Amino acid sequence: MAGTGLPSLKAAEFIEDVEQYMRGKVLEDEIVQLQERLRSFRQREQQLLLRRARLLQREPEIRTALEAVRALLAKKGSGEQLQVDFELTEAIYAKAALQDVDSVNLWLGANVMVEYPLEEAEQLLQQQLDVCTGSLEAISKDMEATKDSVTITEVSIARVFNWDVEQRRKAKLSGAAAGSKVAVVH
Repeated sequence: MAGTGLPSLKAAEFIEDVEQYMRGKVLEDEIVQLQERLRSFRQREQQLLLRRARLLQREPEIRTALEAVRALLAKKGSGEQLQVDFELTEAIYAKAALQDVDSVNLWLGANVMVEYPLEEAEQLLQQQLDVCTGSLEAISKDMEATKDSVTITEVSIARVFNWDVEQRRKAKLSGAAAGSKVAVVH
């Protein structure tokens, strides 16, 4: 299966025991580190969304080209004409009658067009469609994992903050309790 083409990020780990996790660590440093991880996961999420959008735009184009090549292959050698509408520019089409076509020109990108025999064009387009579909599946799985990591990291940040608030509250209460043990003599 095709990958996403992005470097892998280690999945976020849930902080089960915040007390143990924070032992010997500086609060501010840990918060900064967790926020950096969160930023990395969100950036990856955006990259995946952009790739997914590009592939979703490309997939119907590949399918349409593949259908056209298959229609030409079906009529090849039959002597029948195939009526087609060519897109000249956005929303402007021209009608054409094709008969016994042996090859097609395919845009490969970067302003490059190459002529292929129909059979090779069908194979190439099918390969491109398979890669596109596989990449979309891989991106969907990666997006799920990335969203989970975002949620886990957000929860971890909240848990560390809450732990700090609790520690300060305990320190304040123990300080107040120590102060209340002093007897007041009149």
